[in-house]
Amino acid sequence: ALSLGGFSAVAGAAEQAAAKATRWSDRATWPGRKVPKAGDSVTIPAGKTVLLDVSPPALNGLTIMGKLAFADDKDLELTTEWVMLHGELEIGTEARPHTRKATITLTDTVKGEAMMGMGDRGIMISGGTLNLHGDRHNAWTKLARTANAGSNAIEVLNAAEWRVGDEIVLASTDFNPRQAERRNITAVDGNTVTLDKPLEYMHFGEITFDVDERGEVGLLTRNIKVQASADSEQSYIGGHIMAMVTSRMFVEGVELTRMGQHLTLARYPIHWHLNGDGAGQYIRNSAIHDTFSRCVTVHGTNNVVVQNNVTYNTVGHCFFLEDGIETGNQYVRNLAIQTKCHPTKPCV
Repeated sequence: ALSLGGFSAVAGAAEQAAAKATRWSDRATWPGRKVPKAGDSVTIPAGKTVLLDVSPPALNGLTIMGKLAFADDKDLELTTEWVMLHGELEIGTEARPHTRKATITLTDTVKGEAMMGMGDRGIMISGGTLNLHGDRHNAWTKLARTANAGSNAIEVLNAAEWRVGDEIVLASTDFNPRQAERRNITAVDGNTVTLDKPLEYMHFGEITFDVDERGEVGLLTRNIKVQASADSEQSYIGGHIMAMVTSRMFVEGVELTRMGQHLTLARYPIHWHLNGDGAGQYIRNSAIHDTFSRCVTVHGTNNVVVQNNVTYNTVGHCFFLEDGIETGNQYVRNLAIQTKCHPTKPCV
């Protein structure tokens, strides 16, 4: 295991913290001047700030007592079995969103680990702060007109921030919810979006008798992504984010995929767990798709904001107030498309 040591100064103002940050790639950052290698378990101690400026090899675990921040001048990937967060993990801030691609991939090479009662393959927050802020705010919109089967272009009310290569999903407007369709964007011209292949189904886009029946279109791509590695598609044991008491989560413009752990209690894509007063905390403008257990769980936590998120192809109750005694939580303008069957249970 690698642990940064010999650093006793206490971080003060933001400027001081930035000045004290050392780069992950710098040998001087690490004990014995040895940059972490594949399979290492890494600890960043309290009072130390490390700037992730390279994509390191896959780690066996990462414990953050101090702070780890992603540099915003290149695309970066962090692959690890788990993250134990007592300090702060920052990828952008509310005032300064991250603009490059940042991907955290949670692996499961070592099976069945139990990290402080929070399980395995997760970002597990015990008294720490998770700050993830991507650069997308236009999470979903509606069709401006009907999109016919066979069409390879749609017109929407607002395509701002949508880009070539993004993945979108069109909600079903039929009695059959399985007519939702995902496509990739090949061109954007104003509010006209060209798709990588024609639609199989008609998607209604009209207001009839003053009833707005226009189909929704959600954006699934974000520049910050948290995911499990691809083996989870066979095991159904995805990643999870869990915030325990005194922890804080501020999540905006983030994509969560292959998350949640099938038929496993308390292992959900994002989960406030017995936090008490969560005032000021949120998940906003994010996309949660292709999960194995739920979407957003608020358990024993009050005053959290869940706003303007898109979910698609998820298992179980997607937006979940676990005990039913939680108060003051705001669920505002979220779009949920297509809850799927449990992968190992009969579909009823």
